[in-house]
Amino acid sequence: MPTLVNSLDITAYKSVDSFISLGTYSLQLNPSDISFDVGKVEAEVDESLDAEGSAQTSRAITFIRRKVQFKFIIDNTGVLPNTPDGVSKFKMGSVSDSIKKLEKLTILPVKSTHRPPFVKVSWGMGMVSVFGSVAGLNYKYTYFNALGIPLRAEVTLIVVEVELEGKNLFQSPDITKSTLVKDGDSIVNISEKFYDDKKYYLKIAKVNGLSSFRKLKKGSTIEIPPIKNEQ
Repeated sequence: MPTLVNSLDITAYKSVDSFISLGTYSLQLNPSDISFDVGKVEAEVDESLDAEGSAQTSRAITFIRRKVQFKFIIDNTGVLPNTPDGVSKFKMGSVSDSIKKLEKLTILPVKSTHRPPFVKVSWGMGMVSVFGSVAGLNYKYTYFNALGIPLRAEVTLIVVEVELEGKNLFQSPDITKSTLVKDGDSIVNISEKFYDDKKYYLKIAKVNGLSSFRKLKKGSTIEIPPIKNEQ
């Protein structure tokens, strides 16, 4: 299908550390609004003994989880110049074909893992970027032709950010994520914060189209790319 400029994309992955996607679903019409619910997952306390037999307590880093929800329209009545993703542009197809593609990439189990894919929701050059799993998919057919074939649907999607086992997702270098720039932030200290190493600042600069030592604008979003384990 013809892809809209800056369309919201939903890209599926078999696991959180996959670098090859299972496919991408591009919205025909971008949503008019996106809602975020932000919650804190309390850290677990680990009480154990050190080498000398003394009690020691450690606490994992608290994970801040986001839940994103948005609605969008799928329309194959012919009033829009582009066809829905997953629908043939050479015939007046049912939007159910587009729904099937969306379901395959979001909620249907992957054969090799026996669980639904993980998804990355991205839009606006990284301004919206969430990696997680689909917690809800609802669709309603709102227009049919004379044969009863659905030609328009309203879809609601809910994605909940995931946490890697034993890690704070925001601290893991395995997947792409984003961060808001605060006072005093630089590419170097952002690299150290997310990767525990300053040496990746050039990669962050390249992904975001920045000069490596450019002063960052407070409130802007910086995308944090994944890295492979180089140890």
